[in-house]
Amino acid sequence: MKKLTALFLALLLAVTVMPVASMAETYAEDDLVTVTFMMNENANQTLLQDTIVLNYIKEHFGLDIQIMAIPGSDFSTKLSTSFATNDIADVTYGVTTANIGAFDLEYMLVNLMDYADQLPNYFGLAFDENNPTRYEATKSFMSQNSEGKDAMYILRKMEYDRVDIAPISAIRGDLLDELGLERPTSWAELYDVMLAIKEAHPDVYFFSSRAGAQRILACLAYGMGSGGFGTFDTIGIYLEPETDTWTYGPTQESFRSVVQYLANAWQDGLVDPDYASNDANNLWEKISTGKVVYYNDNNSFISRIFEPAFTSAGNDDWYFELLAPLANDYTPTRTLRYELDWSDGVAISKDCPALDRVLALFDWMYTDEGARVMNFGVEGESYYIDENGNPMIVDEIMEATAGAADQYAAINSVIGTGIWGMALYIDEGIYRQIYGDLFFEQGDIIRGWTEEGLIDYKYMTPAFTLEEQEEVTELTMELQTQFDSNIDAFITGTRSMDEWDDFVQEQLDAGSERLEELYNTAYKR
Repeated sequence: MKKLTALFLALLLAVTVMPVASMAETYAEDDLVTVTFMMNENANQTLLQDTIVLNYIKEHFGLDIQIMAIPGSDFSTKLSTSFATNDIADVTYGVTTANIGAFDLEYMLVNLMDYADQLPNYFGLAFDENNPTRYEATKSFMSQNSEGKDAMYILRKMEYDRVDIAPISAIRGDLLDELGLERPTSWAELYDVMLAIKEAHPDVYFFSSRAGAQRILACLAYGMGSGGFGTFDTIGIYLEPETDTWTYGPTQESFRSVVQYLANAWQDGLVDPDYASNDANNLWEKISTGKVVYYNDNNSFISRIFEPAFTSAGNDDWYFELLAPLANDYTPTRTLRYELDWSDGVAISKDCPALDRVLALFDWMYTDEGARVMNFGVEGESYYIDENGNPMIVDEIMEATAGAADQYAAINSVIGTGIWGMALYIDEGIYRQIYGDLFFEQGDIIRGWTEEGLIDYKYMTPAFTLEEQEEVTELTMELQTQFDSNIDAFITGTRSMDEWDDFVQEQLDAGSERLEELYNTAYKR
């Protein structure tokens, strides 16, 4: 949504960011109100019922939160079913404008605009004109109800203190050193470097995935001058900055070049034969043992998983090196990073009990105090303040989680905190206590490339009307099914690239241009 109504802007200007009064209160056991929270349980972080944070919320907000933890693999289905049958939890985490936009939200969810005076901290951040990227992204969460009034049904997840990360190219720098190879500066040069490494080490591969071809394309297409499937999108439409229009990538000539690049790589033995069936665990094992030596995905796994695995296996000389965004044949040099803030958040049912308490809780989460509790827990129980003024997790929790595959997630599980927990104003400071300097050095590099204009933040999906969302959903399913059933064949050569024009026509016939029209109409509104 491009414009905000004058009424809402006036209301927003009248709202003053303030601490939440209810924090002075404490609640006895018989004053508690039970509320249900449906949450997407990340595979790395178990959602526990008895945590420091949940007990804190009981005491200070009088809410006995009952978590309905849904495994990530089942969450999309469960979410759709619950909204389709209007059988939703009091509070639902993990909602986006895309995954609930097709439902009649006006009659199921609290319109946050109606409670702006109870959410001053949230709205003060979400519509901060001093942060234009966030301000513009927030408007994509806006819609209008049946009376033509402004509506917002999702409390956005936002950054408080985040390490800069991106799905970006990285290659085993020790192999470049071994062979005396220059660091590539273009996609063509990268291909030549891969061929040289393959000749010296025939058993290694470069292109692989934790989620099939779409994941490879998500991390390559935009940087190669095309787009679609950005970060975790499952559809090929994206916002093309050169034209400021939503464009369906697979029907563009630039996208043919991306697929041809991968098809050539398959023929030259550069693609992992198992790329289509790997999950994250398979891919991590292949990278950690040196079978896959190029990586274009979330760079944080380099310092969190791969480098420690190299060291524990005695391969101290192995290391991944980030490659600066590579030049392509179609656009200025660019690559894509995750959204500023996130695209998901929280929706509150109209039938939620103790709504005033729930709103007070969520608005408090967007304060400094709320961010501290929701990301570190309670001082003296789960963290202490060091001599530099930084919160540090207590030794008992650090030691208890030391053997976890992902200690960051394990710590948050124990306390009930963090991005995969209930936090909505995210502080990733715990990372500093777990990982070495590399994680933060890479973050500084990515921030620098972003400031240079070489890396773009992921675009937010525009807000659709109910009728538009229904059509978008139908078109998306048809296009996605058709794309998924053909793309592997083009990469592996079982369908010739000579037939790509036929495939483009199939996508056009399936409604790609109509999808573009719907997106651009919503974007310009």
